[in-house]
Amino acid sequence: MEPKSFEFSWDAGGVIDWIARGYGTREWRNPHDANDCVVRCSSMREGQPRMFVDRIFKDQVLYTNSEPFSWIQVELPVAVCPTHYRMSHRAGVPKYLLRSWALCASYDGEDWRVLCQHSNDKTLTDESHETLTGAWEVRMPKPEFYPYFRVVIFENGNTDRTNALVASCFELFGKVRHRVWPEDVPITIA
Repeated sequence: MEPKSFEFSWDAGGVIDWIARGYGTREWRNPHDANDCVVRCSSMREGQPRMFVDRIFKDQVLYTNSEPFSWIQVELPVAVCPTHYRMSHRAGVPKYLLRSWALCASYDGEDWRVLCQHSNDKTLTDESHETLTGAWEVRMPKPEFYPYFRVVIFENGNTDRTNALVASCFELFGKVRHRVWPEDVPITIA
């Protein structure tokens, strides 16, 4: 069973949802808590990393310290060629809304490629939806699959002109393939 393709902004059934359901074999469990993915933050002022990949918006308050180019990332057990992504702001508080940020991807968690760049994007506004959720298309010139994804806030990139990154309920949509782990790559000795 594959994750379903993107249809609308609060769509269930993306790649992270699919992983959280044991690739379609179990009830949903937070994939960070189940050790099915790893969420990391450049810093954390409030919340828990699990909130970045949770599906329940209520009471989610994950944000970084106000440091330039703060980020939150997820490492997945599969590689994804994304077509769309979705994320939410914190529940109930329309402050520090993202305006300028990038979605980046990496093969190894070290070298990052910008997939989408947003400048003064007003998708996340207190009028947009009661849950402050947005979805964006990812356009890539050629299909590439990545296991690491990172959201990075640009300097003074939120509505309060700080560097605090507030994000939760992150989801990816796209094609999936098995991940090639570095230790699985055969080494040829000459």
